[in-house]
Amino acid sequence: MNPWLKIPSSEYEGHMSAPGVEQLQVLNNIFKNVIDEFSADSICVMGCTNGSGFEHFIGRNCGMILGIDINYFYLNECRAWFIEDLPEMNLICADLETIELKNNSFDLIHAALVMEYVNVEKVVEKISRWLKPDAALTVVLQLPSDESSPVSETEYESLKLLNPILKLVDIEYFIDTAIKNNLKLIRSFTINLKKGKKFYIGYLKKFLKG
Repeated sequence: MNPWLKIPSSEYEGHMSAPGVEQLQVLNNIFKNVIDEFSADSICVMGCTNGSGFEHFIGRNCGMILGIDINYFYLNECRAWFIEDLPEMNLICADLETIELKNNSFDLIHAALVMEYVNVEKVVEKISRWLKPDAALTVVLQLPSDESSPVSETEYESLKLLNPILKLVDIEYFIDTAIKNNLKLIRSFTINLKKGKKFYIGYLKKFLKG
C-alpha cells in the first residue's frame, strides 16, 4: 500500500504547519501567486491533497479545475469544502504514473512537492502532452539540507512512512528532463524555510519544436 494512503489529512496538515516546519503556509502562498500570475481557464493540480489553496480559486470563473490525488479521503474532504463554491471543480483519485488524460487539455498544471514521489521522466512526459501549446507548468521541489532530513521530525508519526519513498530531485536533471519534453524554464527562485530547508519554484512553458 502506498504510504500516502496511511496518513490522515489532519496529521499531514499538522505536520506541515507545525512549528519548525511551517511549509503548509508557504505552499499556500506559492499557489496563490501562481494562479494570480497565470490567467488560466483550465487548471490541473497534481497531488492536491484536501484542497489546501483551492480557496484562491473562488470568484475567478475558471472553466475547469481538476485535482488529482492518490488518497480518496483527502479528495472527499476537498469535495465537501469546495463543491458549492467551485462547481467547475473535478476530482480524480489516481496514481500520477498510471493516469491518462486528454492531450492539450490544460492552460496550467501545478505540481508542488509531487516530483519527489514519482518517476520524474514518466510524469513530465505526461504533463507535456496534457498542456496546451504555450501553457505553463509550475513546480515546487524540495532542496537538500545539511541541517534536516527530507521529512522533518514532528510529533506526527505517520509522516515517517514517507522516508523510504521520498527522493529529492536534482534540479539540473529536472530541467533537462523538461527540455526533452518541450518544456522551457522561464523563471525560478528559492524560498528559505525552517531548519535550513529550501523550496525551489520553477515556472516553465510548453514550446513547439521547430
